[in-house]
Amino acid sequence: MAFTLTFWPVAAPLAGLVDAVYVARGGGEPFAACAGTLLPQVMWRLTGKVAWRCPGGAVRAIGAASVFGPSTAALGIEGSGPLVAVGAGVFPEGWAALLPVPASALIEQVADLADFWGADALRPLDADPSLPDRALAGQVQGVLLGRLGKLRPVDPRVGAINRWANGTGHDINQLVQRLGVSHRHLDRLAAGAHGLPPRLLANRHKILRMAAVLASGARDNRRDTWSSEYADQAHFTRHFRRFIGATPTQFMQDEE
Repeated sequence: MAFTLTFWPVAAPLAGLVDAVYVARGGGEPFAACAGTLLPQVMWRLTGKVAWRCPGGAVRAIGAASVFGPSTAALGIEGSGPLVAVGAGVFPEGWAALLPVPASALIEQVADLADFWGADALRPLDADPSLPDRALAGQVQGVLLGRLGKLRPVDPRVGAINRWANGTGHDINQLVQRLGVSHRHLDRLAAGAHGLPPRLLANRHKILRMAAVLASGARDNRRDTWSSEYADQAHFTRHFRRFIGATPTQFMQDEE
């Protein structure tokens, strides 16, 4: 069996905290693939081995119940099976609410989830790996729903930074004025929940939006995709390779 991923939507109370729950399966053969830049992850490995290959080549093996911090660039995923792993991406608001550690402390690092969630972190490990993907995703969602009564308060400025990074324009001076903070304080707010400085966040989100446009075929002229945000194609290509793990041409070929 080749490496496969299925995605399952989360219940309404979890919206804005975590992304879709996923189930990853792999056969007995080793595999390696580019995953692009991702949200931080909470992840449970039921069988097999799986690891993230970080920018620069460092390999971070996933334990039985792990949290993987923010990434600064495209990641690789590799492992061997039979593999069954389940998990979910964590939005910045979710990180601030669910995890009592600054996101910047775990940039491209793996930590034991039980250190933060105690016995709750171990519950999905009791699931039978042969269960259908929907049932395994339900196990993860049950754990996440169970954490709702233990959420930490979230500074509303975390969401404001997220909306700014996902928007257009990206004038940091305007963001500082809107939030009523200094540049240094803004960097601290972003580091705590996002793990990355605001400008890097903005560049990452900008490229992810452009990749989605290219993948959808919504624009026939590739220049139309980048010309409104970048002064030249070389700058766009450099950022695209950093966050997607391939040049725009390679990415389009893979999508065909």
